[in-house]
Amino acid sequence: MSTISATPLPQTLTPEQAREMAQNQIKKHVVAVVLLHWFNAFVWLLELTTGAALIVSPSLRFMPSWYLIMMEQLFGSRANLLRFHIAVGLVWILVCLIYVTFGWRHFLHAEVLAKEVALDRDDFEWLKMRSLALLKKSAVPLPPQGAYNAGQKLYALMVYTCLPVIMVSGSIMSFHLFGTVAVQWAIVIHFLLVGTVVSGLMVHVYMGAVFPEERPAFYSMITGMVNELYAYRHHLKWWAEIKRQQQQWEESLKLETASPDAIGPASDGKPAPGVGSTSAYQACTADANEV
Repeated sequence: MSTISATPLPQTLTPEQAREMAQNQIKKHVVAVVLLHWFNAFVWLLELTTGAALIVSPSLRFMPSWYLIMMEQLFGSRANLLRFHIAVGLVWILVCLIYVTFGWRHFLHAEVLAKEVALDRDDFEWLKMRSLALLKKSAVPLPPQGAYNAGQKLYALMVYTCLPVIMVSGSIMSFHLFGTVAVQWAIVIHFLLVGTVVSGLMVHVYMGAVFPEERPAFYSMITGMVNELYAYRHHLKWWAEIKRQQQQWEESLKLETASPDAIGPASDGKPAPGVGSTSAYQACTADANEV
């Protein structure tokens, strides 16, 4: 039986293969990750809109006067606006701490450390070739990528580095911890890191919600699924991993079927979770296994 190599190369698909793969869905995100993503998006929307209204110094503010007045009137006073900003921030910190505490094994270790921020040789080569392509210096195809490409991993690494510091600096500012000097430094650090995250966030939103090629990735944060054709073309290494898992599942199912007395997780006859159809698997492995 043929198998997919550890480092597959993309092959040209027939129209039939492409149509079948476009219909198949692969699970990319578990429910907890989807919910946390939109919780973070909602929290950051509230924090940015209220935080921007709290910056009133003429030399530092970037919102017009009418916006500051509107937000102050909406909340009744600047004090209420500040209280709301702090309260939302504390809820955000609490939820993130719960997520880290109870989701370390299944979500953080398996999803974040292993997939989102772990850079390998293909990722560094991708960054090099992508930079040359943007400068019109190279037309070499990009190396195959995992569940997240190298650009997404760098952004995630930046975010996960900044967020704990944003939380700590925000707490110091809110409760005036460790003295005046510490609060002053916390203000500077807080603003700089929030600005850094927001600058990357604008690119992230554009690539996910506006850029046509990445539109399936945006919808995956709603449904948790991407179509198999998108996975094959943009995340070939992850696609190959899913297919290897499916192949192992099918082989174990055959063993279970051939042995009536055997009892195991594959004996219920249910399809393998998170993978496409068997026919698409057989057609695609025929293209991708000879590397």
